Amino acid sequence: MENLDIVFWAVLAALAFAGELLSVSFFLLFFSLGALVGLGMAFLGMPLVAQAIGFVVASALSMVILRPAIMHRISFRASEQYEGRGSIAGKSGIVTNAIEPGGSGTVRIGSGEFWTARSVYPEQGIQAGARVRVLDTDGVTALVEAVGIEEGEKS
Repeated sequence: MENLDIVFWAVLAALAFAGELLSVSFFLLFFSLGALVGLGMAFLGMPLVAQAIGFVVASALSMVILRPAIMHRISFRASEQYEGRGSIAGKSGIVTNAIEPGGSGTVRIGSGEFWTARSVYPEQGIQAGARVRVLDTDGVTALVEAVGIEEGEKS
C-alpha cells in the first residue's frame, strides 16, 4: 500500500466534512480543507512531513481568515443584530397572545420582536393587549410582569 497517505487524507477530509454537516459549527470544515491540501500534496508525491505541515497551515489559515467572514455573512436576520440573553431585560412589550395562569403566551417587544413569555407570578394570567415589562429570560422565554393596558387595544 504505497498510496496510504492519499487514502488517509481522503478519509480525513470526508470525515471532517461529514462531521461539519452534522454539527454546522463551521469548525470541522476547515480541517476538511486542510486535509484536501494534504491530499493534493500527497498526489504530488511530497513527503509525509510536508503534507502534515500543509494540513496544519491550511487548516489554521482558513480558520483564521475564512471563519470570521463566514460567521459575519451568515445570520438568520441580516438586518438585526443578535440580542444576548439578558439584553431584553427591562424592555417593555405588549401581550399579543394571552398568558394563561401557569402557562405561556406571546409578547411583542420593541418594534416587532416576538417572544414566548411567562408571567413571573405563575398564578397570574395576563390578557392580550396588556403592557408588560421583561424582568428576565429563561432560555428563549421572557419572564414578564403586567404594567398596564396599551392605549387603543382596550376591549
